[in-house]
Amino acid sequence: MSQQTILKRILVILFYSNTLYAESGILNIGFDIDDTVLFSRDVFLNIPKDKRNPIDYGWVNTQDKNLSLYIEPTVELINYFISNGHNIFFITARSGANGEYLAKFLSKGLNLQVKKDENLFFCPSETIDGIRHTTKHHVMEKLKLDLFYGDGDSDMVAALKANVHPIRIIRHKKSITEYGPNYFGNTLDGKSKKHPFAFKDLEIFYSRGVGIFGESIYPIVWKGPS
Repeated sequence: MSQQTILKRILVILFYSNTLYAESGILNIGFDIDDTVLFSRDVFLNIPKDKRNPIDYGWVNTQDKNLSLYIEPTVELINYFISNGHNIFFITARSGANGEYLAKFLSKGLNLQVKKDENLFFCPSETIDGIRHTTKHHVMEKLKLDLFYGDGDSDMVAALKANVHPIRIIRHKKSITEYGPNYFGNTLDGKSKKHPFAFKDLEIFYSRGVGIFGESIYPIVWKGPS
């Protein structure tokens, strides 16, 4: 076989490979869990005193079936991506103790079989010099994510560090009341150098569709808990 024939065959293979890749348009998409896929406020509010400092995530991961609600617009979004052939992954800052319980609960509410360490990853934050830092970006890089949906500032930072497009899910107001920190700073404190945004400032960001890290804002509307 001549070199010219070999070269032509290589070019044909590359052409069709690139064409198939372009036509597939498959994305790798990541989602945070708490306040993004699940309204899990009541799980964390009901942690027993002897499991709070530090938080016993082995207990937390067993309680979603009793206390968490699926955030319906996010579930619909995930099922839309699945139906169109995209790859879905979940990345949470919870630790992985009893993570199989969380995987089972997510599988129940989604059109997807969720398995720990396959499409559900646990990435606890680490503390350096007294400051907590996200570790989610390490998994995002390995998964080669294209998009990441999350509700907290740390989710946006992790996505940017991993060169992934960040999209912020609007946290339910009842969660913001309990968990102001890590949401555009702390919107419950407001008007300080560290936390300059008040609760009313959120509406300005929502109306513009862009957050403080340049992330896109996905303005879901969800009634929330009764």
